[in-house]
Amino acid sequence: MVKLKHFVWLLLLLFTVSLNAQDWVRQEVFVPKVDPGAIKIDGIMDEAEWATAARADLITNTGYNIWANKYYRESLVEPEYDELYARMLWNKDTLYVFVHIDEFVNDSTGLFFPGQWQGDQLFISLSNRLADGMMGWYDGNIYAAPDGPYHYLIIGEDVTLNMGRESWIPDRYQRFEGDTVRAFDANDYSRSAVTIDFETGIMTVEMAIYNPNVNSQGKIGFNIGGSNGSETAFEEFGDAYQYWTWQPHIPNDPWADPYGNGDPGYFNLVNTEYWAVLYFEPGPEDLIRQTLDVPMADSGAVVIDGVANEGAWENAAQINLISSTGYNIWANKYYRESLVEPEFDEFYAKLLWSKDTLYAYIHIDEFVNDSTGLFFPGQWQGDQLFVSLSNRLADGMMGWYDGNVYAAPDGPYHYLIIGDDVSLNTGRETWIPDKYQRFEGDTVRSFNANDYSRSAVTLDFATGVMTVEMAIYNPHIVNQSSIAFNLGGSNGSETAFEEFGDAYQYYTWQPHIPNDPWADPYGNGDPGFFNLVNADYWAMLNFKSTISSVEGGNKGEELSNDYQLFQNYPNPFNPSTTIQFSVPQSSKISLRVYNILGQLVTTLIDNQFIPVGLHKVDWNAANLASGIYFYELRADNVVQTKKMMLLK
Repeated sequence: MVKLKHFVWLLLLLFTVSLNAQDWVRQEVFVPKVDPGAIKIDGIMDEAEWATAARADLITNTGYNIWANKYYRESLVEPEYDELYARMLWNKDTLYVFVHIDEFVNDSTGLFFPGQWQGDQLFISLSNRLADGMMGWYDGNIYAAPDGPYHYLIIGEDVTLNMGRESWIPDRYQRFEGDTVRAFDANDYSRSAVTIDFETGIMTVEMAIYNPNVNSQGKIGFNIGGSNGSETAFEEFGDAYQYWTWQPHIPNDPWADPYGNGDPGYFNLVNTEYWAVLYFEPGPEDLIRQTLDVPMADSGAVVIDGVANEGAWENAAQINLISSTGYNIWANKYYRESLVEPEFDEFYAKLLWSKDTLYAYIHIDEFVNDSTGLFFPGQWQGDQLFVSLSNRLADGMMGWYDGNVYAAPDGPYHYLIIGDDVSLNTGRETWIPDKYQRFEGDTVRSFNANDYSRSAVTLDFATGVMTVEMAIYNPHIVNQSSIAFNLGGSNGSETAFEEFGDAYQYYTWQPHIPNDPWADPYGNGDPGFFNLVNADYWAMLNFKSTISSVEGGNKGEELSNDYQLFQNYPNPFNPSTTIQFSVPQSSKISLRVYNILGQLVTTLIDNQFIPVGLHKVDWNAANLASGIYFYELRADNVVQTKKMMLLK
């Protein structure tokens, strides 16, 4: 009977867990495309296109998706709004946002705008650098605009970047020596209109915001927050009486503090980790880029040595340009019309990620014969490899065949690898177009690949095998984000160089027609164009944690006062299993899997802030070999380890 009661209690607890789940994964919102001529920025939202817009319903007659605090007003029964919502649409490089606020109007509250921090405020936050945090200076991080993270501050009719006043600029955002103080104008990156009706308490804000990653299949971070004020509260406290945020929140519990922080304003003004992700849905005419899910790796699990023999690579995403099963490459014959096939035995890449870093391992096995082999006389003349990436999908390459290196690290740009030299435009001085100049007269500079990457190359001229391993910094690489990526290059040989003084073939991964390496997908004739000049066809890398779910548990007294790591189930398993653990207090958690040799296999949770409760993580080991594995929980000073068996 005791066992039965315990079993029933466990079922009830797990049922409660699922009902009260607080997923640390960011909320994702799918935003539809709109014709830019259809939207008039007038603060009214009367165009038909808004009817199908993406929604953020913070307060409606059906419930709450908001977290608010009571600050100076402990007597509050509910956030003092009849309605609060936002709508979102997009077109290339522009996010359209409409925010509708319907505030109570009574003796103690109503629309009130005495100034910053003192009354009603609205924050609209965005970022295409999800791995970057705010500086935490409560200045809106405005020096990071337009990429972000930063927020607009709206007080009454004023849509501003930190009120338009001069702001101190941290070192990393200074554009030149002595660039320590500047004022920032919201009109440089946005158009806006505000309507205010003090009698009804209704305020609307409509904005068209420039962001270079707003494009088909792109993703950016986004949040909405603000504060409430009133003349009554201001006379008594000289301050706003309440702050609120859309993300994070607990549905239909507006006072619930999801992570024990106590301050909703913090999650727009200081911290970006819980902002939602906006995904820009392709329109009817948009090209659909190839996508590839890239798994996470512990940053200490990969050694950049050109070998890629660590266990983490077993779980990597793989791009097979040329393999025994077929072709995913487009090549031209250039000076060698007699070619029967691209002259590689094998050509593939493997990809992993950790926060702000893409790990790429590229294996090239070129034919070695009288007319070809590894050959590196210099740029454009022999073998070359291009590694291209971008978190600015709305920006194109300048088309100057210089790698667009002045756009690093956000992109679009590419690394140029010739032999064992990994460079940005060979490291030579490069002319800088106006849009990338950091100050007046910034027209020529050289760029160093080591500023944004670590790399190692191995070369074997006898076998024709070349490997390139890179750790590339990109500020948008984090769980649930995406960046554009491509590979390309050229073939050369001593024979061809003597005859033509040039490489004899160019190739690219994207675009291509599967298993037809000579097929020209768009009639361009030049595969090199799609790394060197055009970024529209690059693939999308989607960065995934191996977590399929992390479910927050009941905060009741039944849970242990200690951290607990439970036995996985099922065990043995093939290929998926569930790992469950409990957290007695909100804290940063790491959960890692090791093989029997003690080598790190994967990181399921990487120093992530997890709330109180019972949690579970689903792990898929489909790419791993049968055997014994160990999973380890680390929290505060606690380390717990258990054994599991993968049996295929």
